[in-house]
Amino acid sequence: MNANRFGSSPSKRLSALLKPEAVEAWRIPLPGALPIRMDPAGAREAVLLLHGFMGYPGELEPLANGLAGAGYAVSVPRLPGHGTCRRDFLLTGAEDWARRAYDAYLELRAEYEIVHVGGHSMGGLLASSIAVSFGLPRLILLAPVFELSIRYIWLTPLIAPFKAVIAGKRMPSAFDSANPVRNALYAEYWADVMVGQAAELMRLRRLCRNNVRYCRSRILVIAGENDSSVPVGVIDYLRRAAPLAASFDSRVIAGAPHVFPFDEHAAETVSLVLEWMASP
Repeated sequence: MNANRFGSSPSKRLSALLKPEAVEAWRIPLPGALPIRMDPAGAREAVLLLHGFMGYPGELEPLANGLAGAGYAVSVPRLPGHGTCRRDFLLTGAEDWARRAYDAYLELRAEYEIVHVGGHSMGGLLASSIAVSFGLPRLILLAPVFELSIRYIWLTPLIAPFKAVIAGKRMPSAFDSANPVRNALYAEYWADVMVGQAAELMRLRRLCRNNVRYCRSRILVIAGENDSSVPVGVIDYLRRAAPLAASFDSRVIAGAPHVFPFDEHAAETVSLVLEWMASP
């Protein structure tokens, strides 16, 4: 079966998942794409961090290290289909990503009385709904995709039933080439247009945009000045969309693109988050 056609429906994805395949059809996650768990001695509070669409846990390692250094336990799960290969990715959908995120919260909450949540990009959507569902104290949103600047992404739900993947043959940037994990995964995730999965993202986004109105957490939103995926205007959108928030703070990182949590702006991102987490 063509791996580019797996994402057509939940029943077909399940059938493809359970179909006996040679081991070569699967790919073991790279070490840098594995889940992250840190439990510093004496930690009394924990933070769940969720990576973004087509991302992997290692993208949030700088922030995880910073939070652990400040005494928080940290969990960064790997969302289904991420950090492995295209075949695996196309066998997943919004329900899979959301279910793993919610399970990760429940597992962390079983160990720690107080749990905060944060996410980058799509992970911000998931984090916001978890914060609403469980009434969490603090919500950290890094370039959350409540608003999008990507052209034609609105059309993906219409195109996806007919074309799950559109060949793009995009070449890795210097940033991608210099990162061993991103370079290894580039052809699997970013070289072509994942129409079917983008449609799943839009479905998830619609539901999370509806949920955020009920958020009563303290919220921090960080945006990148030069983010070509999520506009800085996402801050104003969320300020209006979450009127019940206990507090609302925002920061804009000068010159930062969408990947600011794990590029040269990572240290600034960590500093901003830790400063906010320490605020009364």
